[in-house]
Amino acid sequence: MALPALALTFFLALAPLLLAQGQKNHSPVNPWVHQEAETCQKPQWDFRLQLAPEQESYRKNEEVILSCPKGFQPPFTHIKCTGKVLSVINGKPIHREAWTGKDSRGSVINIQPKFRAQCLGVLQVVPETLKVFSTSIKLNWTCMLPHMCQHIRARCQLEQHSSSNCEAEEVKVEDILQGQEGMFTCSPLQPFTVYSVTISLLPSTILYTRLIRTKEMVPDKPEQLWLDPDRGSLRWSSLPSCKGEIIGYQLNITTMRAEDGSFLEFSQVFVNQSVSEYMPPHQTAGSKYLVTVQGLTAAGAGAASQLEFQTYVLVSGQPVGPWPGSAVTVVVVMVLLIPLSAGIIWFVLFRKKKAALPSKAEEDHYTELQPYENVHGDNYETLLEKDAGKSGRAGEPFPKPLPVQESQQ
Repeated sequence: MALPALALTFFLALAPLLLAQGQKNHSPVNPWVHQEAETCQKPQWDFRLQLAPEQESYRKNEEVILSCPKGFQPPFTHIKCTGKVLSVINGKPIHREAWTGKDSRGSVINIQPKFRAQCLGVLQVVPETLKVFSTSIKLNWTCMLPHMCQHIRARCQLEQHSSSNCEAEEVKVEDILQGQEGMFTCSPLQPFTVYSVTISLLPSTILYTRLIRTKEMVPDKPEQLWLDPDRGSLRWSSLPSCKGEIIGYQLNITTMRAEDGSFLEFSQVFVNQSVSEYMPPHQTAGSKYLVTVQGLTAAGAGAASQLEFQTYVLVSGQPVGPWPGSAVTVVVVMVLLIPLSAGIIWFVLFRKKKAALPSKAEEDHYTELQPYENVHGDNYETLLEKDAGKSGRAGEPFPKPLPVQESQQ
């Protein structure tokens, strides 16, 4: 009795376990797990990529078309979800979504997990290779999708000139790019001028476009340089900013001796772009001057206009130069000294003449005595002899006559 009771107890304890195991083996597949294995989520690639149809998830073997904006190309024309595959990542088995891609040639490629599809430019211009000169533009290009670079055209043309006073020739250079890489050159161009460079996939897809201004050159020489006789200044014609922005003018002034042309002095002057006149320093008599004027841009000084003139002398083709301040001073001094000197000479002569003539009183007295001396001159001597005989002894000198002043009493 004890043995049958023990067996019954064991069976009753084992029955629930066997029932639970049988239910586990015959349970249906988890529908969520099945759904994950048969769908793929929308890939998180380049935001410019356009998927058609646009959905959050795609069924297994559902084909999706990829596209990009104009001028760009997706790495694949079509992609397809292949469901879940088991991969070992970092030593751990992981189920991941799998995709395949088809390119324009129809080749099917398994897309790797870390691959990030991007919209690729059909043609790429590396900025470092763009070279801009004053009369040309050069750039290197690379075709990223060789099978599409069979109908690519490069063009450059005039857009605008730097100034309305400058004449610009219409330039239109075109070239069909061939191969996988190369160089496009646009020339001949004008300096300091804006051109557009465009590379397009025919018939009308623009791959690259940019406005480029050519570099500056030194300017032309001023057309006119002359000496203004009224103002006594050097003047020249202003330059337009055709070959570069005019930032100023440079004047070189060389002073030489007029008689032999030997060097005396050199000076250099800079003025800003709004100035077209310069007042030179005082000139020196007997000197001649060589003046040059050059326009300045960022590229340097241009060709020089030249003028040579001599003080007070008419130079061929040029007006008489202004009198320098020193000459004016000499003239003024001479004008003042001549009458002053004449006055001094007249005064000196007058004083000498006045000193040589007697005064009026002396002249009157001389006039009164003159007849007496003339009429009685002989008698006067006789009287003196008689008086001497009376008053003096023989051999004694006759006393001196009295002064004229006493005879006036």
